[in-house]
Amino acid sequence: MLSRAFCTTARLGLVLIGFVGAGCGQPPMTRIGTIPALQPSPPTEPGPDYRIQLGDQLTIRFPFQPDMNADVPVRPDGRITLAPTGEIVAVGLTSTELEEQIISKASEHLRNPRVTVVVTKTGTQFVYVGGEVGHPGAVVLVPGMTLLQAVLGSGGFKTTARRDSVLLIVPTPDGRFETARVNLQSVIDATALERVRLRPNEVIYVPKTWIADMDDVVNLYVAGLIPALPNVGVGASLSQ
Repeated sequence: MLSRAFCTTARLGLVLIGFVGAGCGQPPMTRIGTIPALQPSPPTEPGPDYRIQLGDQLTIRFPFQPDMNADVPVRPDGRITLAPTGEIVAVGLTSTELEEQIISKASEHLRNPRVTVVVTKTGTQFVYVGGEVGHPGAVVLVPGMTLLQAVLGSGGFKTTARRDSVLLIVPTPDGRFETARVNLQSVIDATALERVRLRPNEVIYVPKTWIADMDDVVNLYVAGLIPALPNVGVGASLSQ
């Protein structure tokens, strides 16, 4: 009796969040790895863990050398240029990590530099949708966007889509990927709520058939979906 009650409670909880791991018999989604994207949606404003993206506007201050202060955009190559450092890669870093990079390089020309970096404006950000959708490619990311909204923004599912086995592929700062399998059919059928909120540069892949090997998806499809990211973060894993 206790075991049956526990299973019933577990099923109800898993339906409410729209995901399923193993257990209690009927999993509408299989987790592959543990990834931040499967947690409740993050703040939309840049915070301590926000990673700088293409097109962001940065305010950089040198408290003891104010003539070095600068307001700079992150260029399409992922870099910024400062007087005491020259070119420096910014995309993919947190503000704290970029501060450390600037201090390291500026120390060659300035005595005991101190630096603060503030993201004053975020640039246009994208997610990427591929596979059995109408128009594979980049979709402009808006705050709170879900997987289903991104798919609809790519022309919706083709009739050949395996909607109960959609893959969410998340780039990590070290250039690798973490992946989860999401059952969007249950969302369409209104038997589960969609709680995932997308983050920049994440990839949604809609297959024709069940895919067991995530490396196949990354090697065969992700590189084609993301043609022009800088060679940091996700770009570091796109070697052929």
